[in-house]
Amino acid sequence: MSKQWISALTAGVLLASAGAVSAEEEKGFYIGGKAAYTEVFDADGTLTTEAAAPGDPLTQLLTDLGLLPPPVGASIEVDTEYDDDWGYGVNFGYKTAGALRLELEYSEGENDVSNSDSALEVQSLLGNVWYDFRAGERLRPYVGFGLGMANMELNGSDDDVFMGQLGAGVNYHLTPRLVMDAGYRYAVSEDPEFASSGSKLETEYEAQSLMIGLRYNFFDAQYGAKDGDGDGVVDETDQCPGTPRGVQVDSVGCPLDGDNDGVADYLDKCPNTPAGEQVDAQGCSLDSDGDGVADRDDACPNTPAGEQVMSNGCGQEQSVVLRGVNFEVNSAQLTVNAETILDGVASTLNSSPGFNVELQGHTDSSGSDSYNMNLSQNRAKSVKNYLVGQGVDGSRLTARGYGEEQPIASNDTKDGRAENRRVELKVLGDEEMVVEPAYVPTVEEEPMVEEAAAEAPAEDAAMDEDIYDYDPSADVQEEEYDYDYDYDAEEEL
Repeated sequence: MSKQWISALTAGVLLASAGAVSAEEEKGFYIGGKAAYTEVFDADGTLTTEAAAPGDPLTQLLTDLGLLPPPVGASIEVDTEYDDDWGYGVNFGYKTAGALRLELEYSEGENDVSNSDSALEVQSLLGNVWYDFRAGERLRPYVGFGLGMANMELNGSDDDVFMGQLGAGVNYHLTPRLVMDAGYRYAVSEDPEFASSGSKLETEYEAQSLMIGLRYNFFDAQYGAKDGDGDGVVDETDQCPGTPRGVQVDSVGCPLDGDNDGVADYLDKCPNTPAGEQVDAQGCSLDSDGDGVADRDDACPNTPAGEQVMSNGCGQEQSVVLRGVNFEVNSAQLTVNAETILDGVASTLNSSPGFNVELQGHTDSSGSDSYNMNLSQNRAKSVKNYLVGQGVDGSRLTARGYGEEQPIASNDTKDGRAENRRVELKVLGDEEMVVEPAYVPTVEEEPMVEEAAAEAPAEDAAMDEDIYDYDPSADVQEEEYDYDYDYDAEEEL
């Protein structure tokens, strides 16, 4: 019997260990109580009379069973039968994060010896290991085993013996914390030895019981609809079923993305990216040239690696067209919209004090070379003066007109001429500051007129039309001289 018991316990350990990692993560302590209806199997034993002792309780047991006590020094085989009866127990345990429960159980029961006034009382203290199946369900079968000690008493004689048990059952979660337990137990012990003043009885103990109990968890069990990643959204509706543990999710089980850039907050190193911004794998705004200025703010997106740049992303020898910086017709007077744009340019320059820039004025080929040169110089100077008025150090600024010398498009088309009429901001090298030309009045005998219909109303003609070289009339029509400009009035360069 003993070898069979050890083999059964070993098998139980292997069974419990094999699948422990498959359960849901719910863990904590619990307490419980049980009632058990126990059957003690018939026991074969040997009673030996060691001395004459009238009234010996074990000898009395033989008398109750209809047997004659053996002579002193002799033995007799005794077959003891027990009545079924109820017992009770309490337990205290800990459920691990896996499928195992570790438990300390105290049980007590009493079974009468059949046809006798004697009774066998058993008190046991066992350490149990239970393995729960179907984690996450209300109804969870389990199997396990227990090892410990038992005190057995018969007719006033008692013995302490090693005891073990195997068990199986089902737990039903009435609530996340209250569990009903119904199960079967098989228990066996070392052969107890009961000794009295005149005799000694060596017998067996083997029993089985059906039990029912309640258990209270000091944690909330997880059951109901399955939630494989434990994010609080059941698998049936979870659109992101592999969310890492502990990550906050939205109503469909996907990690939160506060700035809607496509990178979950728990991975996002730049959690406040503007809406619609292209980002990298870490949720930060793209910076294609690696100059520290996001592409959305970079007026010079191809800066060489390692180059120091202004806050608009431009470094030495790089230029940007100031689109939208326009002037009144045939003059160097800035329009209201141009001043708004230049406020942003001033902010960029003030935030990048270590850089010097050249403000370049350009025209198309309409008009004479000298007229265009003078007009472009005066307009570049007008831009400089405005920037100085906004707090930019004038020693960092050079205004220079290039007239029609540096076209960026064909002057043979209206669209091309419109592109060539522009103001550029060029970042200068350390030794590039030059003396700018003086202000030169525009040549009066070469006033400029619109290229399109001369009879159109002045406010319409001033929008963005191409222009010819000269107007023989004395009255100069008003025109908005439109420099193409990529600068956004709402953003700094």
